[in-house]
Parts: sequence; structure tokens; C-alpha cells
Amino acid sequence: MGDSVKRINVVNVRITHKTAHVPILEAVAFKEKENAYKEIRSIKGVEECLLLQTCNRVELYLVSQKGEETAKAAFEYLAQRTPIQIEAASKAIEYSINKEALNHLLRVTSGLESMVIGEDQVINQVWESYLEAEKANGAGPVLKQLFNRSVNVGRRVRKETGINKGAVSVGSAAVELAENLLGILNEKKILVMGAGETGTLVAKAMTRRCLSPIFIANRTHERAQRLAEELHGQAVKFDKLGEVLVDSDVVFCCTSAPHYLLTRENVSKFLASRQNKDTLLIIDLSNPRNVEQKTNELPSVKLYNIDDLHLIAEKNKIERAKSVKDASRIIEEELVTIERALKTENVSEIISGLLSQAEEIRERELLKALNKMSDLDEREKKVVDNLTSILLKQTFLPLVENLRKAAAKDDSELVEAAIKLIGAKSDQSK
Repeated sequence: MGDSVKRINVVNVRITHKTAHVPILEAVAFKEKENAYKEIRSIKGVEECLLLQTCNRVELYLVSQKGEETAKAAFEYLAQRTPIQIEAASKAIEYSINKEALNHLLRVTSGLESMVIGEDQVINQVWESYLEAEKANGAGPVLKQLFNRSVNVGRRVRKETGINKGAVSVGSAAVELAENLLGILNEKKILVMGAGETGTLVAKAMTRRCLSPIFIANRTHERAQRLAEELHGQAVKFDKLGEVLVDSDVVFCCTSAPHYLLTRENVSKFLASRQNKDTLLIIDLSNPRNVEQKTNELPSVKLYNIDDLHLIAEKNKIERAKSVKDASRIIEEELVTIERALKTENVSEIISGLLSQAEEIRERELLKALNKMSDLDEREKKVVDNLTSILLKQTFLPLVENLRKAAAKDDSELVEAAIKLIGAKSDQSK
């Protein structure tokens, strides 16, 4: 970096439920996170990276000195993940840089970009994504600060606006869809496949509407048992799935397998033994989809997925209009603070280098002075050491604060002039 200011850019490249249907989202989605981070780090200019992937979105958050250039490279990278549908994917992919990227992240954590406005699930998803990025050596100091702040903003929005009051999750929206299609669910036989976060949300929403015990199946049977006990339901071993599915009215598929769990072929076999003459309703909330689309061709099956939740999401959006307005006001307020903090990060290495140089000089000159005052005892030496340290801090504190203020105001000329005057170098340049 030399003696110049390092320009930090935050880039967001995304494809979401707002611009793409499930097949495109599914094609772009990453199945293996470890390999994903290796590939993302290799994108031109990327210094830090984070992958946020849910059933409704695939987003990259990148830190780079080459903002626009990195954004375009990441855009191409995502589009080329689905070569067969590259044109459709290219139309659906969006990107933002700096203020717009920060604003988008705050809207995500606040639940304003969710299919179901105000959902709580997304905060955990964002934070888990940060922890994954940190573990994969993708996230550094910039993303750490940014994601910590954004999660706090998301919590503040929910606390002050009540945007998350009531039924606000993909799970509750899926249950509402089933209710709209079948009417009262009270006496229906319900099977929930998957006991993870989404499956748990579905099961809890169903419990409030259905008096009959809910059947819960999960690859890890113990997890299904824990959830079933909590909700007074009944756990099902995955290899016994057909025994329950054969007479179910509604099946919610909330799994995360890399392949289809329900295919046209195996569902057809279950239907052959079916005593229940009503249509089987299957709602697939998985990403990638775990129910083969051809299952919908069977005469007594109706298959729905995340794309079919949009009408319910729109109704939810209208009901929460005031909360959205209040949340947007909070985001606008917090954005100013976060943007200022990000800009001051541009001079953090310069400041660190300046203070390191000054400290080296202090320690060197202190040692010379103490050698000349060999009659000082340890307490007196400590007093001299503390005195020089305090003088150093008081001398440089105004300079450091002014550098930060100049960076926050985008006064690059003043920052560059100050750097030349003091001859500071970043820690990385040493």
C-alpha cells in the first residue's frame, strides 16, 4: 500500500426471491461451502468474503480495493454457475457497492428483504453465515465490524417497531398456504420432513392450528424425537417415512439433502397403498428442492414450493406497512454511523503504522535515557516509562482523531497531506 490511503469497498452481489424463481436460485446455490470459499476468494480483488445463502437468497459480501471491478467479476462468477440458464441468471443478479451494499445488508437483517416481512429467522442465518465465513478464513476485520453492527441493527428494529409480531416466517407462511388450500387443518394428518430451523417453524405453526399429533421425520431421529416431545407430536424414523406419508393430508418438506427425497416414482408407490382418498398436498421449502417437480404430474398430488408463497408474503407486507416505515427510518439513522466507521477503517492501517513507529522511537530513546540514569531504582524507571507513554499518547491523540474525522468526511486530500507530512506508513508496508 505504501504511503497512500487504502480505499476499502464493500461489495454485495446477490440473487434473491425478488428477482428469481426457485429453479434459478437452486442452480446458483452452493452445495459445498468449503469449496465455495476457495472459489470466492479467488475472484479478482477480493480481500474478505462472506456467503449468505438461504432458501430465498444467495448473496456474496466482499471487501475489495477494486470496488466496481470486483463487483463485475463476482457478477460473472455467479451467472456462470448456471451455464444452461446464464441469460436468465444474469437478469436476476444484482450488485451494490458501499452505501447501497450496507443499506441492503441492514434491510436483510431487519427482515425487510425477506419474503415474509419481519421474519426473525434471518438474523440467525446472517450471524451463522458470518461465523462460517470466519471459520473459512473469509471474513476479516471489516466484515466482522459490519456484520456485528448489522445484527445489532436488526435486533433494534424488531425491538422498536414490532415488525416481527405475529406469524412472520417462511414456515408460518407455508402453513397459511396449506390452510388456504385445504381450509381448517384441525383433523388433517400432517407430516413435517426435517427438524431443522424451518421444519421447527412449520411444526410450531401447525401445532397452533391442528389438534391431531404432528408427525416429524428427520435423518437424525433423536432430533425429531426432541421436537416431537416439545410439541406433543410423534417422531418418525426416516426409513419408515412411507408408512406415514401413505395416509398424510399435508407433507411439508424442510430438508437440506443434495438430492430428491421424494420423487415421482417413490411417491407413486406410496399412493398405490393409500387409503386416504383426498389429494396429497406437498409443500417443498427446501433449497435445493428435495421434491422432484414431476411429482406434481401424479393425479392425486398437488406440489407447491417457495415461489407459491408470494401472495401470502404480499398480504403480510401490506399489514406491516407502518412497521416497515419505522424500520426504514432506523436503518437510515444507523447507516450514517456504519458508513462513517467504514470510512475511518480506510486510515486504520496508517494510524496503526504511525503509532507503531512512534512507539519504537519512544522505546529506543527511553532505553538510552535509562542507561544514562543507572542510579534509578525500578519504581523510578517505571515512572519515567509511564510518563513518556502518556506524553506520546497525548501528542498523537489529536492527530489520530483528526485523521479519522477527515476519513469519515471523505476528505482524501487532507488525509494524503497529513500522511506525507508525518511520513507514516501502514503496518503492511513494513
